[in-house]
Amino acid sequence: MYVHAKNDIILRAEPKQNAKKLGTIKNHSKVTVLSSSKGWSYVQAGKIKGYVYTSALSKKNPKAASTTVTGGLAPKEGLILTYAPSFLEEEKETFYVKKDGEYTYLYNKKSSLYPDLSNFTYIEDGKRLLMGVSSSDHIFINVPYPLKQGAYTIDSSLMFEEQKVLVESTTKTVTVKAGTFQNVVILRYPSGSRVYFAKGIGILKITDKNGKIYTELVSVKEGK
Repeated sequence: MYVHAKNDIILRAEPKQNAKKLGTIKNHSKVTVLSSSKGWSYVQAGKIKGYVYTSALSKKNPKAASTTVTGGLAPKEGLILTYAPSFLEEEKETFYVKKDGEYTYLYNKKSSLYPDLSNFTYIEDGKRLLMGVSSSDHIFINVPYPLKQGAYTIDSSLMFEEQKVLVESTTKTVTVKAGTFQNVVILRYPSGSRVYFAKGIGILKITDKNGKIYTELVSVKEGK
């Protein structure tokens, strides 16, 4: 079973609240339950055996990533994201992230004559994830939530055609130039191209069927 408590728990020599402390077991770690009785479990954690509260244990692995994603893939407020290549440019671009309700805006203050206008927009309204060029019909991604690993979904980003998209993974660990990210959502399109998302970050990279990178996140920073 797994430790599922607010904090690390105490391993005791006897099934009593004030019994001798043998050590602590880290929250979310795995233990072997040897027996249970009257609210206490006799467990083995590594090479040490002792007693813990049964209520602090769970069969469910709290570290295990959910295979279904219901939101949170748009970037967090205040991030500074740099892409190279960028979404529409092969050169490096840096974007400042601002949020307004279900809208998340990416601003490249150097690329526009109007720095107060956003370049790209994410929309998450609890029902879908959309990303495209701000104030236009140029949409890159438009898929409904939830996204379930191994299942197909429909992308409605094309104006006259829907695409059947495979949610290839929601649990993979992916490394890009900006770093390593866990529980990455990977969407695979009929052409073989893939779009990679990290929670709270947005798009990590976009590749073609051979793995050639069209867009890649090379830096992520917290804004001041």
